[in-house]
Amino acid sequence: MGITISFTMEPKMAFLGARAWDGERTEKFAKSLGRELGYHCDVVSGYVIYQLCPEGFLWMAWKGKQLSGDCQTNIVGPGFHGAVIHFLELFAARGELRLYVKDPTGYYADRDFERMTREYFYPWFKRLLSGMISNPRVLAGEPVCWPSDYFVPEPRNGMVMTHIRSFSIRELTGIVRSGLTAPFAKEFFIWNEEEKDAWYFRNCALVLLNQQCYFKPSSRSREDRLVNQEVLRLLEKALQMEPSIPFPEEEYLEVCRLDGHEPVDLSEVNRMVREEPIGCRRGLLYRTIGLMRFAVPGSFLYDMRAQGNSERYYDGESVGWHEYYICAVRTEGHEAAIRQEPFARETVERTESYEERGMQVKIAYYRPSRGNGYGAPRVERAVLIGEQLAWESAGEENASVLDGAGKEKDDGRPEDWVYTIAAQIAYKDQLTIVSISCSGAADEKWAREMIRRVEPAEGR
Repeated sequence: MGITISFTMEPKMAFLGARAWDGERTEKFAKSLGRELGYHCDVVSGYVIYQLCPEGFLWMAWKGKQLSGDCQTNIVGPGFHGAVIHFLELFAARGELRLYVKDPTGYYADRDFERMTREYFYPWFKRLLSGMISNPRVLAGEPVCWPSDYFVPEPRNGMVMTHIRSFSIRELTGIVRSGLTAPFAKEFFIWNEEEKDAWYFRNCALVLLNQQCYFKPSSRSREDRLVNQEVLRLLEKALQMEPSIPFPEEEYLEVCRLDGHEPVDLSEVNRMVREEPIGCRRGLLYRTIGLMRFAVPGSFLYDMRAQGNSERYYDGESVGWHEYYICAVRTEGHEAAIRQEPFARETVERTESYEERGMQVKIAYYRPSRGNGYGAPRVERAVLIGEQLAWESAGEENASVLDGAGKEKDDGRPEDWVYTIAAQIAYKDQLTIVSISCSGAADEKWAREMIRRVEPAEGR
């Protein structure tokens, strides 16, 4: 069971003529306070969403005459829990609001940080570790404390993937049996201490390495540059604050090479011990669209212009490029069926059909054509990676470039042969369409394997 802070705020008696609280005033006030404190703040469908650090979210919205919200703190750590309490008090004081807080740890009433950590966070962590090494689903590869709306990383034998990095079952079993779960907590909690110490900055970097780093050159895209440079900034800050901190030397040097960054002196660094490289994007990532689960390489970028029940991924390369498109069409209660018309086109060289796990699948192999593919889109909103994971509007350097006819120009990718494999997958009342394009015939086997990985999401 998690540790959750819930709260309400009510306007104090206002003087005659004072402006009442409403959605517009709340949004302006919340964003201003967020900028002042260095916290990202967004307003979505009436909800004010703050992000204080990686995985550290706080939600609030008006319900009647009260501003209500909550925040789950156990995954991020006791330091985050304390920071949320102090932030709520500041929000209420600045906004002249009455604050009511429900805090199961008692920290709101009694500011004893060590007591809160000892009595609530460390026991929760001990129960979590014990559950990890005994839960069949975890042992089979299901991630733990993983963002619910994220991709699912590829399972690794003998490893448990968490928000911060993967741990081996052997390591976790030894920790539980030795009774050293409390000292080990600083390897799991992002914000373990009351202040932002070196471990905080190192662990922020580990979250970025684990979840967001593509391990591609910074020159490939704005997303790569933001991720790589923020990882380096956080790691170097941690090392400067505490030179003896366990340090992910191999990953640091790898990202330095990708960014063209001169490494700091590591001659006396204390190397972090782990059983596999950090970064789930080194392998495949699994996502769900409607009833179906599909895999894409973790290094692929996501096309943020995709809408509705469709998604598109691309590798951003100018030579040897790959693109992946998937779309779900629901048939409103009727059994989905393969539509044969696309397979009868003269551009189709051959087809392949099979049935598996309740799916009817038909694949078309298209005749190569001249072109440059869809091309990497101009990024309109890019992921701003740092202590807070957030979205940021792109500047003029990333604005779309239009030709005289008002159409978006291509990205300079040279014309090449385009090889395309497309499939329809009928399952229950959903027809899933997959199209994979690439610049080389040698990738046909890879594209077919990606299509074969589309499967029912039920039971996952």
